[in-house]
Amino acid sequence: MAKIIKKSFPWFLILSLIVAVVFSFNLNFKNSEVKADSADTSVTVGNTAPSLGTPAENPASYGASPTNIGANVTFESTSTDPNSDNWYLAVCKTDVINPGTGGGAPTCDTSSTWCVSGSTVSGAKATCVTAASGAAESNAWFAFACDAASSSQACSASSQGSSDSGSPFKVNHVPAFTVYADDGPKAPATTMTWTTTASDSDTDTANDTVSLYVCKSNAFVASTLTCTDGAWCSDTGKSSNPTCGATTLRPDGDYAAYGFVVDSHGLEASGSPHATDSTPTVSNVAPSITASTISVLDTDEAGNMTLTTEQAETTGFKVKFTVVDANSCVTKGGTPGTDNEIASAFINLRMSEKATTACDESGDYNANDCYPDAYASWNPTCTQDADTCTGATDTDAAWTCTFPIQYHADATVTGAPKASYNWVAAVKATDDDAADTGLVDSTTGSNEMDKFMSYDLTTATIVYGTVSANGDSAEKTTTIEATGNVGLDENISGGTSGSKGLCTGSYPTCSGSYIATDQQNYNLTTGQGFGGTGHADLAYTPAEAELNCAKTTTTGSPATANTYWYLHVPAGQAAGSYTGQNTIEGKINNESFGS
Repeated sequence: MAKIIKKSFPWFLILSLIVAVVFSFNLNFKNSEVKADSADTSVTVGNTAPSLGTPAENPASYGASPTNIGANVTFESTSTDPNSDNWYLAVCKTDVINPGTGGGAPTCDTSSTWCVSGSTVSGAKATCVTAASGAAESNAWFAFACDAASSSQACSASSQGSSDSGSPFKVNHVPAFTVYADDGPKAPATTMTWTTTASDSDTDTANDTVSLYVCKSNAFVASTLTCTDGAWCSDTGKSSNPTCGATTLRPDGDYAAYGFVVDSHGLEASGSPHATDSTPTVSNVAPSITASTISVLDTDEAGNMTLTTEQAETTGFKVKFTVVDANSCVTKGGTPGTDNEIASAFINLRMSEKATTACDESGDYNANDCYPDAYASWNPTCTQDADTCTGATDTDAAWTCTFPIQYHADATVTGAPKASYNWVAAVKATDDDAADTGLVDSTTGSNEMDKFMSYDLTTATIVYGTVSANGDSAEKTTTIEATGNVGLDENISGGTSGSKGLCTGSYPTCSGSYIATDQQNYNLTTGQGFGGTGHADLAYTPAEAELNCAKTTTTGSPATANTYWYLHVPAGQAAGSYTGQNTIEGKINNESFGS
Protein backbone atom coordinates (compact mmCIF):
# COMPACT_ATOMS: atom_id res chain seq x y z
CA MET A 1 0.00 0.00 0.00
CA ALA A 2 1.20 3.49 -0.90
CA LYS A 3 2.31 5.68 1.98
CA ILE A 4 0.80 9.11 2.63
CA ILE A 5 3.60 11.61 2.99
CA LYS A 6 3.00 14.80 4.87
CA LYS A 7 5.02 17.91 4.00
CA SER A 8 4.73 21.64 4.85
CA PHE A 9 3.56 24.02 2.13
CA PRO A 10 2.86 27.79 2.11
CA TRP A 11 -0.79 28.49 2.80
CA PHE A 12 -1.38 30.06 -0.48
CA LEU A 13 0.02 27.09 -2.17
CA ILE A 14 -2.35 24.90 -0.26
CA LEU A 15 -5.24 27.01 -1.21
CA SER A 16 -4.20 26.86 -4.80
CA LEU A 17 -4.08 23.15 -4.68
CA ILE A 18 -7.54 22.90 -3.19
CA VAL A 19 -8.87 25.11 -5.95
CA ALA A 20 -7.02 23.10 -8.48
CA VAL A 21 -8.37 19.88 -7.20
CA VAL A 22 -11.88 21.16 -7.14
CA PHE A 23 -11.40 22.43 -10.59
CA SER A 24 -10.04 19.21 -11.75
CA PHE A 25 -13.05 17.22 -10.44
CA ASN A 26 -15.31 19.53 -12.09
CA LEU A 27 -13.39 19.20 -15.29
CA ASN A 28 -13.53 15.30 -14.95
CA PHE A 29 -9.87 14.76 -14.73
CA LYS A 30 -8.74 11.18 -13.82
CA ASN A 31 -6.87 10.66 -10.52
CA SER A 32 -4.99 7.30 -9.34
CA GLU A 33 -5.85 5.87 -5.77
CA VAL A 34 -4.00 3.26 -3.50
CA LYS A 35 -6.27 0.65 -1.80
CA ALA A 36 -5.56 -2.07 1.15
CA ASP A 37 -6.05 -5.86 0.32
CA SER A 38 -7.10 -8.77 2.88
CA ALA A 39 -6.39 -12.60 2.79
CA ASP A 40 -8.60 -15.28 4.54
CA THR A 41 -6.71 -18.01 6.57
CA SER A 42 -7.75 -21.61 7.49
CA VAL A 43 -6.23 -24.72 9.11
CA THR A 44 -7.45 -28.21 10.13
CA VAL A 45 -6.04 -29.47 13.50
CA GLY A 46 -5.60 -33.25 13.32
CA ASN A 47 -6.53 -35.64 16.15
CA THR A 48 -3.46 -37.29 17.64
CA ALA A 49 -3.45 -40.51 19.67
CA PRO A 50 -2.58 -40.22 23.38
CA SER A 51 0.94 -40.87 24.48
CA LEU A 52 0.81 -44.13 26.48
CA GLY A 53 2.81 -44.17 29.70
CA THR A 54 4.39 -47.47 30.69
CA PRO A 55 1.51 -49.79 31.65
CA ALA A 56 1.91 -52.06 34.66
CA GLU A 57 0.15 -54.64 36.79
CA ASN A 58 -0.34 -53.42 40.33
CA PRO A 59 0.64 -55.49 42.14
CA ALA A 60 2.92 -57.26 39.75
CA SER A 61 1.83 -60.79 38.86
CA TYR A 62 4.76 -62.94 37.85
CA GLY A 63 6.02 -66.50 38.15
CA ALA A 64 7.20 -66.32 41.73
CA SER A 65 4.17 -64.31 42.81
CA PRO A 66 1.17 -65.14 40.66
CA THR A 67 -2.35 -63.90 41.15
CA ASN A 68 -4.59 -66.49 42.77
CA ILE A 69 -7.39 -67.76 40.61
CA GLY A 70 -10.56 -65.77 41.22
CA ALA A 71 -8.65 -62.68 42.38
CA ASN A 72 -8.38 -59.49 40.32
CA VAL A 73 -5.52 -58.28 38.16
CA THR A 74 -5.32 -54.47 38.08
CA PHE A 75 -3.66 -52.59 35.22
CA GLU A 76 -2.71 -48.93 35.36
CA SER A 77 -1.01 -46.26 33.28
CA THR A 78 -0.81 -42.47 33.02
CA SER A 79 -1.24 -40.98 29.55
CA THR A 80 -1.42 -37.48 28.07
CA ASP A 81 -3.55 -36.64 25.06
CA PRO A 82 -2.03 -33.97 22.73
CA ASN A 83 -5.54 -32.71 22.03
CA SER A 84 -6.38 -32.64 25.75
CA ASP A 85 -9.07 -35.23 25.14
CA ASN A 86 -10.07 -37.69 27.83
CA TRP A 87 -8.55 -41.09 27.27
CA TYR A 88 -9.12 -44.80 27.85
CA LEU A 89 -6.74 -47.53 28.95
CA ALA A 90 -7.51 -50.72 27.05
CA VAL A 91 -5.77 -54.03 27.81
CA CYS A 92 -6.25 -56.71 25.18
CA LYS A 93 -5.25 -60.31 24.80
CA THR A 94 -3.92 -59.65 21.33
CA ASP A 95 -2.13 -56.74 19.71
CA VAL A 96 -5.31 -55.49 18.08
CA ILE A 97 -7.36 -52.45 19.19
CA ASN A 98 -10.41 -50.80 17.71
CA PRO A 99 -10.76 -47.10 18.62
CA GLY A 100 -14.11 -45.99 19.91
CA THR A 101 -16.55 -43.79 18.04
CA GLY A 102 -18.37 -40.71 19.18
CA GLY A 103 -16.14 -40.44 22.24
CA GLY A 104 -16.91 -43.99 23.30
CA ALA A 105 -14.56 -46.64 24.68
CA PRO A 106 -12.32 -48.66 22.39
CA THR A 107 -12.71 -52.41 21.93
CA CYS A 108 -10.27 -55.25 21.62
CA ASP A 109 -10.52 -57.87 18.95
CA THR A 110 -13.38 -60.33 19.35
CA SER A 111 -13.29 -62.10 22.73
CA SER A 112 -9.86 -60.69 23.38
CA THR A 113 -10.53 -58.05 26.01
CA TRP A 114 -8.92 -58.19 29.40
CA CYS A 115 -10.33 -54.86 30.54
CA VAL A 116 -11.03 -51.25 29.49
CA SER A 117 -10.92 -48.33 31.91
CA GLY A 118 -13.46 -45.57 32.17
CA SER A 119 -12.97 -42.21 30.48
CA THR A 120 -10.01 -40.51 32.18
CA VAL A 121 -8.80 -36.91 32.10
CA SER A 122 -5.66 -36.35 30.06
CA GLY A 123 -2.59 -36.61 32.26
CA ALA A 124 -4.39 -38.63 34.93
CA LYS A 125 -3.93 -42.30 35.83
CA ALA A 126 -6.37 -44.79 34.41
CA THR A 127 -6.96 -48.25 35.85
CA CYS A 128 -8.89 -51.29 34.75
CA VAL A 129 -9.45 -54.63 36.40
CA THR A 130 -9.92 -58.17 35.16
CA ALA A 131 -10.70 -61.28 37.16
CA ALA A 132 -8.17 -64.08 37.02
CA SER A 133 -10.85 -66.74 37.07
CA GLY A 134 -10.63 -69.22 34.23
CA ALA A 135 -7.28 -67.85 33.12
CA ALA A 136 -4.32 -69.96 32.13
CA GLU A 137 -1.12 -69.97 34.15
CA SER A 138 0.50 -67.39 31.81
CA ASN A 139 -1.55 -64.67 30.11
CA ALA A 140 -0.13 -62.20 27.58
CA TRP A 141 -1.55 -58.69 27.42
CA PHE A 142 -1.23 -55.58 25.27
CA ALA A 143 -2.05 -52.14 26.61
CA PHE A 144 -3.31 -49.21 24.47
CA ALA A 145 -4.11 -45.59 25.17
CA CYS A 146 -7.13 -44.45 23.14
CA ASP A 147 -8.59 -40.96 23.16
CA ALA A 148 -12.20 -39.99 23.60
CA ALA A 149 -12.33 -37.45 20.75
CA SER A 150 -15.75 -36.83 19.27
CA SER A 151 -14.57 -38.08 15.90
CA SER A 152 -11.62 -39.78 14.32
CA GLN A 153 -10.63 -41.39 17.63
CA ALA A 154 -7.10 -42.69 17.77
CA CYS A 155 -5.17 -45.25 19.83
CA SER A 156 -1.52 -45.48 20.69
CA ALA A 157 0.70 -48.30 19.73
CA SER A 158 0.57 -51.21 22.17
CA SER A 159 2.88 -51.72 25.12
CA GLN A 160 3.40 -54.80 27.26
CA GLY A 161 5.05 -53.00 30.13
CA SER A 162 8.32 -54.21 31.52
CA SER A 163 9.89 -56.46 34.11
CA ASP A 164 7.72 -58.34 36.69
CA SER A 165 4.83 -55.92 36.32
CA GLY A 166 4.74 -56.34 32.54
CA SER A 167 3.13 -58.94 30.32
CA PRO A 168 2.30 -61.72 30.86
CA PHE A 169 0.40 -61.89 34.14
CA LYS A 170 0.59 -65.20 35.96
CA VAL A 171 -2.32 -67.07 37.58
CA ASN A 172 -2.09 -69.56 40.42
CA HIS A 173 -4.68 -72.34 40.47
CA VAL A 174 -6.33 -74.16 43.36
CA PRO A 175 -4.60 -77.41 44.35
CA ALA A 176 -6.52 -80.67 44.05
CA PHE A 177 -7.47 -82.32 47.36
CA THR A 178 -9.70 -85.39 47.33
CA VAL A 179 -8.84 -87.66 50.28
CA TYR A 180 -8.12 -86.87 53.94
CA ALA A 181 -8.01 -89.54 56.63
CA ASP A 182 -6.32 -90.58 59.86
CA ASP A 183 -5.26 -94.10 60.81
CA GLY A 184 -7.08 -94.13 64.16
CA PRO A 185 -8.22 -95.30 66.52
CA LYS A 186 -4.84 -95.32 68.18
CA ALA A 187 -3.62 -96.15 71.66
CA PRO A 188 -2.74 -93.22 73.92
CA ALA A 189 0.66 -91.56 73.43
CA THR A 190 1.29 -93.32 70.12
CA THR A 191 1.66 -91.85 66.63
CA MET A 192 -1.49 -90.92 64.74
CA THR A 193 -0.89 -90.40 60.99
CA TRP A 194 -2.94 -88.28 58.59
CA THR A 195 -2.77 -89.07 54.87
CA THR A 196 -4.05 -87.17 51.83
CA THR A 197 -4.55 -87.41 48.13
CA ALA A 198 -3.56 -83.93 47.01
CA SER A 199 -1.56 -82.35 44.16
CA ASP A 200 -1.09 -79.17 42.12
CA SER A 201 -0.95 -79.10 38.30
CA ASP A 202 0.68 -75.65 37.97
CA THR A 203 4.13 -75.88 36.38
CA ASP A 204 4.81 -72.35 35.09
CA THR A 205 8.21 -71.08 36.23
CA ALA A 206 8.41 -73.92 38.77
CA ASN A 207 6.32 -76.92 39.72
CA ASP A 208 3.97 -75.96 42.52
CA THR A 209 4.09 -78.03 45.70
CA VAL A 210 1.36 -78.85 48.24
CA SER A 211 1.45 -78.70 52.04
CA LEU A 212 -0.80 -80.23 54.68
CA TYR A 213 -1.68 -78.57 57.98
CA VAL A 214 -3.70 -80.56 60.53
CA CYS A 215 -5.32 -78.09 62.93
CA LYS A 216 -6.97 -78.66 66.30
CA SER A 217 -9.92 -76.51 65.26
CA ASN A 218 -11.50 -75.26 62.06
CA ALA A 219 -9.34 -72.14 62.11
CA PHE A 220 -6.45 -71.80 59.68
CA VAL A 221 -4.79 -68.57 58.49
CA ALA A 222 -3.41 -69.17 55.01
CA SER A 223 -1.49 -65.88 54.89
CA THR A 224 0.67 -66.96 57.83
CA LEU A 225 0.26 -70.73 57.40
CA THR A 226 -0.77 -71.12 61.05
CA CYS A 227 -3.49 -72.99 62.93
CA THR A 228 -5.18 -70.47 65.20
CA ASP A 229 -5.76 -72.95 68.03
CA GLY A 230 -2.68 -75.05 67.48
CA ALA A 231 -1.65 -77.75 65.05
CA TRP A 232 -1.33 -81.48 65.41
CA CYS A 233 1.24 -81.67 62.61
CA SER A 234 2.19 -80.44 59.15
CA ASP A 235 3.96 -81.67 56.02
CA THR A 236 5.15 -78.94 53.65
CA GLY A 237 6.56 -78.55 50.15
CA LYS A 238 5.54 -81.95 48.79
CA SER A 239 5.07 -82.73 45.12
CA SER A 240 1.88 -84.61 46.07
CA ASN A 241 0.03 -86.41 48.85
CA PRO A 242 1.50 -84.77 51.96
CA THR A 243 1.35 -86.91 55.11
CA CYS A 244 2.10 -86.06 58.73
CA GLY A 245 1.93 -87.64 62.15
CA ALA A 246 1.61 -86.57 65.78
CA THR A 247 1.74 -88.25 69.15
CA THR A 248 -1.78 -88.78 70.44
CA LEU A 249 -2.93 -87.35 73.72
CA ARG A 250 -3.57 -89.77 76.55
CA PRO A 251 -7.25 -89.31 77.47
CA ASP A 252 -9.45 -91.60 75.40
CA GLY A 253 -12.15 -90.22 73.14
CA ASP A 254 -12.66 -88.37 69.87
CA TYR A 255 -10.63 -85.29 69.00
CA ALA A 256 -10.88 -82.56 66.36
CA ALA A 257 -8.37 -82.60 63.50
CA TYR A 258 -9.18 -80.35 60.53
CA GLY A 259 -7.12 -80.82 57.37
CA PHE A 260 -6.00 -77.86 55.25
CA VAL A 261 -4.04 -78.16 52.00
CA VAL A 262 -2.31 -75.15 50.43
CA ASP A 263 -0.01 -74.79 47.45
CA SER A 264 3.44 -73.22 47.43
CA HIS A 265 1.86 -69.77 47.11
CA GLY A 266 -0.44 -70.23 50.11
CA LEU A 267 -3.60 -70.82 48.06
CA GLU A 268 -6.00 -73.15 49.85
CA ALA A 269 -7.74 -76.07 48.27
CA SER A 270 -11.51 -75.77 48.11
CA GLY A 271 -14.43 -78.05 48.75
CA SER A 272 -14.47 -81.37 50.57
CA PRO A 273 -12.35 -82.67 52.20
CA HIS A 274 -10.59 -79.35 52.75
CA ALA A 275 -11.26 -77.93 56.24
CA THR A 276 -13.08 -81.07 57.34
CA ASP A 277 -12.56 -83.02 60.57
CA SER A 278 -11.11 -86.52 60.42
CA THR A 279 -12.24 -87.02 64.06
CA PRO A 280 -9.26 -89.06 65.27
CA THR A 281 -9.98 -91.42 68.15
CA VAL A 282 -7.73 -92.33 71.06
CA SER A 283 -8.61 -95.83 72.22
CA ASN A 284 -9.40 -96.71 75.79
CA VAL A 285 -6.95 -99.12 77.38
CA ALA A 286 -7.39 -101.06 80.57
CA PRO A 287 -5.70 -99.69 83.69
CA SER A 288 -3.20 -101.70 85.73
CA ILE A 289 -2.03 -102.03 89.31
CA THR A 290 1.49 -103.11 90.21
CA ALA A 291 1.25 -105.58 93.07
CA SER A 292 4.20 -104.04 94.90
CA THR A 293 2.27 -100.78 95.33
CA ILE A 294 -0.45 -102.45 97.43
CA SER A 295 -0.07 -101.88 101.15
CA VAL A 296 -2.26 -103.07 104.03
CA LEU A 297 -2.06 -100.47 106.80
CA ASP A 298 -3.17 -99.82 110.33
CA THR A 299 -5.51 -96.93 111.06
CA ASP A 300 -2.54 -94.60 111.62
CA GLU A 301 -0.67 -96.13 108.65
CA ALA A 302 2.14 -97.30 110.95
CA GLY A 303 2.92 -100.72 112.42
CA ASN A 304 0.74 -103.76 112.85
CA MET A 305 -3.00 -103.67 112.40
CA THR A 306 -4.47 -103.12 115.82
CA LEU A 307 -8.05 -103.69 116.88
CA THR A 308 -9.31 -101.28 119.50
CA THR A 309 -13.08 -101.63 119.78
CA GLU A 310 -14.44 -104.26 122.11
CA GLN A 311 -17.04 -106.59 120.66
CA ALA A 312 -17.51 -104.36 117.58
CA GLU A 313 -15.77 -103.19 114.42
CA THR A 314 -12.65 -101.08 114.51
CA THR A 315 -12.82 -98.61 111.65
CA GLY A 316 -10.18 -96.77 109.64
CA PHE A 317 -7.90 -99.55 108.44
CA LYS A 318 -6.47 -98.82 105.00
CA VAL A 319 -5.28 -100.40 101.81
CA LYS A 320 -3.26 -98.11 99.56
CA PHE A 321 -2.25 -98.77 95.96
CA THR A 322 -1.37 -97.00 92.73
CA VAL A 323 -3.42 -97.30 89.55
CA VAL A 324 -1.67 -96.74 86.22
CA ASP A 325 -3.73 -95.83 83.17
CA ALA A 326 -2.12 -94.98 79.83
CA ASN A 327 -5.21 -92.87 79.10
CA SER A 328 -4.17 -90.54 81.93
CA CYS A 329 -5.55 -90.20 85.43
CA VAL A 330 -8.07 -87.62 84.22
CA THR A 331 -10.79 -87.89 81.59
CA LYS A 332 -10.64 -85.99 78.29
CA GLY A 333 -11.08 -82.30 79.01
CA GLY A 334 -11.66 -83.01 82.69
CA THR A 335 -10.37 -81.46 85.89
CA PRO A 336 -7.73 -83.45 87.81
CA GLY A 337 -9.09 -84.81 91.05
CA THR A 338 -12.67 -84.27 89.91
CA ASP A 339 -13.02 -86.02 86.56
CA ASN A 340 -11.11 -89.20 87.27
CA GLU A 341 -10.32 -91.70 84.54
CA ILE A 342 -10.49 -94.43 87.19
CA ALA A 343 -14.12 -94.53 88.19
CA SER A 344 -14.02 -97.05 91.02
CA ALA A 345 -11.97 -99.57 92.94
CA PHE A 346 -12.54 -102.28 95.50
CA ILE A 347 -10.55 -104.61 97.74
CA ASN A 348 -10.85 -108.13 99.11
CA LEU A 349 -9.04 -108.38 102.44
CA ARG A 350 -8.01 -111.77 103.80
CA MET A 351 -5.53 -113.70 105.81
CA SER A 352 -2.87 -115.19 103.56
CA GLU A 353 -3.88 -118.68 104.64
CA LYS A 354 -6.69 -118.30 102.10
CA ALA A 355 -6.19 -118.25 98.34
CA THR A 356 -7.27 -115.21 96.36
CA THR A 357 -10.18 -117.10 94.85
CA ALA A 358 -11.28 -118.33 98.29
CA CYS A 359 -12.13 -114.81 99.39
CA ASP A 360 -13.85 -113.05 96.50
CA GLU A 361 -17.54 -113.90 96.82
CA SER A 362 -20.16 -112.88 99.31
CA GLY A 363 -20.41 -116.41 100.69
CA ASP A 364 -16.69 -116.44 101.46
CA TYR A 365 -17.08 -113.80 104.15
CA ASN A 366 -15.69 -114.79 107.54
CA ALA A 367 -14.94 -112.08 110.07
CA ASN A 368 -12.00 -114.11 111.33
CA ASP A 369 -10.03 -114.22 108.09
CA CYS A 370 -11.92 -113.06 104.94
CA TYR A 371 -13.56 -109.77 103.99
CA PRO A 372 -14.66 -109.80 100.33
CA ASP A 373 -16.06 -106.65 98.73
CA ALA A 374 -18.99 -108.73 97.49
CA TYR A 375 -20.25 -109.14 101.05
CA ALA A 376 -22.96 -106.48 101.28
CA SER A 377 -22.57 -105.79 105.00
CA TRP A 378 -18.89 -104.91 104.68
CA ASN A 379 -18.51 -101.50 103.13
CA PRO A 380 -15.00 -100.26 102.33
CA THR A 381 -14.75 -96.75 100.91
CA CYS A 382 -12.27 -96.42 98.03
CA THR A 383 -11.28 -92.96 96.76
CA GLN A 384 -8.55 -91.44 94.66
CA ASP A 385 -6.13 -89.50 96.81
CA ALA A 386 -6.33 -85.74 96.40
CA ASP A 387 -3.62 -84.04 94.33
CA THR A 388 -2.11 -87.30 93.06
CA CYS A 389 -3.37 -86.59 89.53
CA THR A 390 -1.62 -83.54 88.10
CA GLY A 391 -3.06 -83.42 84.59
CA ALA A 392 -3.69 -85.14 81.29
CA THR A 393 -0.08 -86.30 80.90
CA ASP A 394 -0.06 -87.96 84.33
CA THR A 395 -0.76 -91.69 84.17
CA ASP A 396 -0.58 -92.56 87.87
CA ALA A 397 -3.01 -91.96 90.69
CA ALA A 398 -2.88 -93.15 94.27
CA TRP A 399 -5.98 -94.72 95.78
CA THR A 400 -6.93 -95.46 99.38
CA CYS A 401 -9.60 -97.87 100.57
CA THR A 402 -10.72 -97.40 104.18
CA PHE A 403 -12.55 -100.23 105.92
CA PRO A 404 -13.59 -101.80 109.26
CA ILE A 405 -12.55 -105.13 110.77
CA GLN A 406 -14.44 -107.10 113.38
CA TYR A 407 -12.97 -107.46 116.89
CA HIS A 408 -12.22 -111.18 116.57
CA ALA A 409 -10.23 -111.14 113.28
CA ASP A 410 -7.37 -113.61 113.62
CA ALA A 411 -4.08 -112.33 114.99
CA THR A 412 -0.94 -113.24 113.05
CA VAL A 413 1.85 -111.88 115.24
CA THR A 414 4.41 -114.13 116.86
CA GLY A 415 2.85 -116.60 119.27
CA ALA A 416 -0.56 -116.65 117.58
CA PRO A 417 -1.86 -119.90 116.11
CA LYS A 418 -1.84 -118.11 112.72
CA ALA A 419 1.61 -116.61 113.15
CA SER A 420 2.86 -118.16 109.92
CA TYR A 421 0.37 -116.06 107.93
CA ASN A 422 -0.36 -112.36 107.50
CA TRP A 423 -3.10 -110.12 106.14
CA VAL A 424 -3.11 -109.30 102.44
CA ALA A 425 -5.39 -107.53 99.96
CA ALA A 426 -6.48 -108.20 96.41
CA VAL A 427 -7.36 -105.01 94.55
CA LYS A 428 -9.32 -104.20 91.42
CA ALA A 429 -9.80 -100.81 89.70
CA THR A 430 -12.18 -99.96 86.86
CA ASP A 431 -12.01 -96.99 84.49
CA ASP A 432 -14.84 -94.84 83.18
CA ASP A 433 -15.29 -97.17 80.19
CA ALA A 434 -15.68 -100.26 82.38
CA ALA A 435 -12.21 -101.61 81.57
CA ASP A 436 -10.56 -103.00 84.69
CA THR A 437 -7.24 -104.14 86.08
CA GLY A 438 -8.38 -107.58 87.05
CA LEU A 439 -7.88 -108.68 90.63
CA VAL A 440 -4.29 -107.97 91.66
CA ASP A 441 -2.90 -109.58 94.83
CA SER A 442 -0.47 -107.76 97.09
CA THR A 443 3.03 -109.16 97.29
CA THR A 444 5.21 -107.05 99.57
CA GLY A 445 2.49 -104.94 101.15
CA SER A 446 1.06 -107.41 103.68
CA ASN A 447 0.67 -106.65 107.37
CA GLU A 448 0.28 -108.47 110.65
CA MET A 449 -2.83 -108.43 112.80
CA ASP A 450 -1.86 -107.70 116.40
CA LYS A 451 -3.37 -109.35 119.47
CA PHE A 452 -6.40 -107.66 120.97
CA MET A 453 -7.00 -108.90 124.48
CA SER A 454 -10.47 -107.84 125.52
CA TYR A 455 -13.01 -109.50 127.80
CA ASP A 456 -16.21 -108.84 129.63
CA LEU A 457 -17.15 -110.22 133.10
CA THR A 458 -20.84 -110.77 132.79
CA THR A 459 -21.38 -111.49 136.52
CA ALA A 460 -21.24 -108.28 138.49
CA THR A 461 -21.60 -109.83 141.96
CA ILE A 462 -21.12 -113.15 143.71
CA VAL A 463 -24.01 -113.50 146.08
CA TYR A 464 -23.47 -116.44 148.43
CA GLY A 465 -26.74 -115.83 150.18
CA THR A 466 -27.27 -117.04 153.79
CA VAL A 467 -24.75 -119.59 154.93
CA SER A 468 -24.73 -121.15 158.40
CA ALA A 469 -21.65 -121.12 160.56
CA ASN A 470 -19.45 -124.10 159.77
CA GLY A 471 -21.42 -124.44 156.50
CA ASP A 472 -20.70 -124.19 152.79
CA SER A 473 -22.47 -122.03 150.24
CA ALA A 474 -24.10 -123.28 147.13
CA GLU A 475 -22.03 -123.11 143.90
CA LYS A 476 -21.91 -119.65 142.37
CA THR A 477 -20.74 -118.84 138.85
CA THR A 478 -18.83 -116.01 137.17
CA THR A 479 -18.64 -115.87 133.38
CA ILE A 480 -16.01 -114.25 131.17
CA GLU A 481 -16.74 -113.37 127.52
CA ALA A 482 -13.88 -113.11 124.99
CA THR A 483 -14.53 -109.74 123.31
CA GLY A 484 -11.21 -109.47 121.48
CA ASN A 485 -9.29 -111.71 119.10
CA VAL A 486 -7.57 -113.98 121.65
CA GLY A 487 -8.56 -116.83 123.93
CA LEU A 488 -8.51 -116.12 127.67
CA ASP A 489 -7.21 -117.35 130.96
CA GLU A 490 -7.75 -115.35 134.16
CA ASN A 491 -5.86 -114.01 137.11
CA ILE A 492 -7.92 -114.30 140.32
CA SER A 493 -7.33 -112.48 143.60
CA GLY A 494 -9.39 -111.05 146.46
CA GLY A 495 -9.50 -109.85 150.04
CA THR A 496 -6.89 -107.66 151.61
CA SER A 497 -3.27 -107.99 152.51
CA GLY A 498 -4.45 -108.93 156.02
CA SER A 499 -6.17 -112.02 154.60
CA LYS A 500 -9.58 -110.53 155.20
CA GLY A 501 -11.92 -111.67 152.47
CA LEU A 502 -15.36 -110.54 153.66
CA CYS A 503 -16.04 -108.33 156.67
CA THR A 504 -18.85 -106.61 158.50
CA GLY A 505 -17.14 -103.26 158.61
CA SER A 506 -16.53 -100.94 155.70
CA TYR A 507 -14.59 -102.92 153.15
CA PRO A 508 -11.61 -102.99 152.74
CA THR A 509 -10.78 -101.53 156.20
CA CYS A 510 -12.80 -104.33 157.76
CA SER A 511 -12.95 -102.91 161.32
CA GLY A 512 -15.50 -105.55 162.47
CA SER A 513 -15.71 -109.31 162.14
CA TYR A 514 -14.33 -110.89 158.97
CA ILE A 515 -14.12 -114.14 157.08
CA ALA A 516 -10.61 -114.94 155.87
CA THR A 517 -9.87 -114.72 152.15
CA ASP A 518 -8.98 -118.38 151.82
CA GLN A 519 -12.45 -119.38 153.01
CA GLN A 520 -13.47 -118.87 149.38
CA ASN A 521 -12.27 -121.23 146.73
CA TYR A 522 -12.91 -121.57 143.03
CA ASN A 523 -12.93 -124.35 140.53
CA LEU A 524 -13.00 -124.48 136.73
CA THR A 525 -15.20 -127.57 136.84
CA THR A 526 -18.74 -127.39 138.07
CA GLY A 527 -20.13 -129.49 140.90
CA GLN A 528 -16.91 -129.95 142.87
CA GLY A 529 -18.07 -128.20 146.06
CA PHE A 530 -15.88 -126.39 148.58
CA GLY A 531 -12.47 -127.99 148.67
CA GLY A 532 -13.35 -130.28 145.77
CA THR A 533 -11.01 -131.72 143.20
CA GLY A 534 -9.09 -129.12 141.24
CA HIS A 535 -10.10 -126.22 143.46
CA ALA A 536 -7.92 -123.25 144.40
CA ASP A 537 -8.21 -121.09 147.50
CA LEU A 538 -8.70 -117.39 146.90
CA ALA A 539 -5.63 -115.37 147.85
CA TYR A 540 -4.69 -111.74 148.01
CA THR A 541 -1.91 -112.35 145.48
CA PRO A 542 -3.29 -112.94 141.94
CA ALA A 543 -3.07 -116.50 140.74
CA GLU A 544 -3.61 -117.66 137.17
CA ALA A 545 -6.48 -119.95 136.47
CA GLU A 546 -6.23 -121.90 133.24
CA LEU A 547 -9.68 -120.83 132.13
CA ASN A 548 -9.02 -121.73 128.48
CA CYS A 549 -11.83 -119.52 127.20
CA ALA A 550 -11.77 -119.96 123.43
CA LYS A 551 -11.22 -117.12 120.99
CA THR A 552 -14.50 -115.76 119.67
CA THR A 553 -15.15 -116.86 116.11
CA THR A 554 -18.73 -115.68 115.52
CA THR A 555 -19.65 -112.02 115.56
CA GLY A 556 -22.36 -111.37 118.14
CA SER A 557 -21.71 -114.66 119.93
CA PRO A 558 -18.65 -114.18 122.10
CA ALA A 559 -16.92 -117.26 123.41
CA THR A 560 -17.41 -117.71 127.20
CA ALA A 561 -15.96 -119.66 130.10
CA ASN A 562 -17.17 -120.10 133.72
CA THR A 563 -15.53 -120.11 137.11
CA TYR A 564 -17.34 -121.81 140.00
CA TRP A 565 -17.22 -120.31 143.52
CA TYR A 566 -17.78 -121.62 147.04
CA LEU A 567 -17.65 -120.01 150.48
CA HIS A 568 -17.10 -121.87 153.80
CA VAL A 569 -18.23 -120.04 156.93
CA PRO A 570 -16.02 -121.14 159.83
CA ALA A 571 -17.54 -122.46 163.04
CA GLY A 572 -18.12 -119.75 165.60
CA GLN A 573 -18.41 -117.02 162.92
CA ALA A 574 -20.41 -114.09 164.21
CA ALA A 575 -23.69 -113.54 162.47
CA GLY A 576 -24.00 -110.53 160.26
CA SER A 577 -23.75 -109.23 156.73
CA TYR A 578 -20.32 -109.57 155.21
CA THR A 579 -19.03 -107.95 152.05
CA GLY A 580 -15.82 -108.27 150.10
CA GLN A 581 -14.39 -107.96 146.61
CA ASN A 582 -12.89 -110.54 144.31
CA THR A 583 -10.80 -109.48 141.30
CA ILE A 584 -11.01 -111.42 138.04
CA GLU A 585 -8.61 -110.21 135.36
CA GLY A 586 -8.58 -111.71 131.91
CA LYS A 587 -5.27 -112.57 130.32
CA ILE A 588 -4.20 -114.06 127.04
CA ASN A 589 -4.57 -117.78 127.10
CA ASN A 590 -1.14 -119.15 128.00
CA GLU A 591 0.43 -116.51 125.78
CA SER A 592 -0.66 -118.59 122.80
CA PHE A 593 -3.72 -116.56 121.96
CA GLY A 594 -6.19 -119.41 122.05
CA SER A 595 -7.91 -120.68 118.99
